[in-house]
Amino acid sequence: MLVNSKEIVLKELLDRYIPQLHMKCTCRVCKNDVLALSLNRAEPAYVTDKKKVAYAKAEMVDKQKNTALLVILAESAAIVSVNPSEFCETREGA
Repeated sequence: MLVNSKEIVLKELLDRYIPQLHMKCTCRVCKNDVLALSLNRAEPAYVTDKKKVAYAKAEMVDKQKNTALLVILAESAAIVSVNPSEFCETREGA
C-alpha cells in the first residue's frame, strides 16, 4: 500500500494551526478544500506503509520544511476563504 505522508502531515498541521489561519469557515468541506489545494502544491512523499510516516514527520522538525508547508496551508486557506465551495456547509442556501 502506498501512502502520501505529506497528506497526513498537512492534515495534522491544519488541525493544529486552524485558528491562526483565520478561515471564514472551518466546516468539513472547506477544510478538505484547503487540504486538496495544499496537496496539489506540496511535493508528495510516498511511503509503503503507514508505520513509515513517522520518518516523514521527523523531517518536519526542520523549521524550514515545516514553515514551507504552513505557508502552503495559509495560502490555500486564504483562497478557500475568499471563494468557498458551493458545497460549503455554512454557505447560505446550504
